[in-house]
Amino acid sequence: MRIDINNETSPLKSVILGSAADQGDPYDINPVAKKHVQEGTYPTPEDIAEEMAEAKSALENLGVEVLQPENLPKKKQIFTRDIGFVIEDKFIVANMKEPIRAEEIKGIEYILKEIPEQQILHVPKEATIEGGDVIVHNDHVFVGISYRTNWAGFEFLKNNFPKKTVHPLPLVVTDDPATNILHLDCTFQPVGSNAAIIYEEGFVNKPDIIFDLFKDEDLIRVTQKEKEAMFPNIFSVGPNDVIIEKSFTRLIEELEKRNINCHLVKYSETSKLSGLLRCSTLPLFRA
Repeated sequence: MRIDINNETSPLKSVILGSAADQGDPYDINPVAKKHVQEGTYPTPEDIAEEMAEAKSALENLGVEVLQPENLPKKKQIFTRDIGFVIEDKFIVANMKEPIRAEEIKGIEYILKEIPEQQILHVPKEATIEGGDVIVHNDHVFVGISYRTNWAGFEFLKNNFPKKTVHPLPLVVTDDPATNILHLDCTFQPVGSNAAIIYEEGFVNKPDIIFDLFKDEDLIRVTQKEKEAMFPNIFSVGPNDVIIEKSFTRLIEELEKRNINCHLVKYSETSKLSGLLRCSTLPLFRA
């Protein structure tokens, strides 16, 4: 199996999409999901399954090979981005912060068996990394330092990818679902050929490297409410195509101004788990 990822926006050829089968009990392992459990608004398994099926259809209609995890009984396998990720021709098996999620990697073992062993890296025990905190941008790798990804995780990536410039970006971590940043891709993501979506208040310090690499007019700034709705967590299928939650009307307008085609899906129920389309996808190969 060929794997190769060097940015977020080159034409996508193959991806692992999460699975909504056999989801088990509700999770309350992040502030947003906990809020919905407490308020009785946690999404039903049926709603999540319907939304993920819509995302799969959108990907396949765009010519992408879609793989999915094998079912693990009573396990959520929705957010495949967290369990592993690809940089260049290496697959990094994440070290999950939450023990309840550690077994999710078993669902994609059948895929990992198709990748040469020398191309698979395992994160050491002292390091935690989840794929939502890792954004590859050509010669640069951005790493969110969060509750889920620690400094040892950053050092692991820095040491294993010496040809890349790896940047640590500490994120705002709170118990408040309105302000907490679960992963880097909940507050920042490159789109198109030269643009990016950003919620600036999601960073502990001003992310100077982002402002150095992206022109001011190419940054799509989002509000706190838009961040809460997961605006930064859409998913690029190519430089001119994104899959996006259909209610993100202002973001859709901003993207279309930049000649980016928006393929609309309903994903608002899945977002109540504190993840959206990027969280649900693990790209394997971009041409």
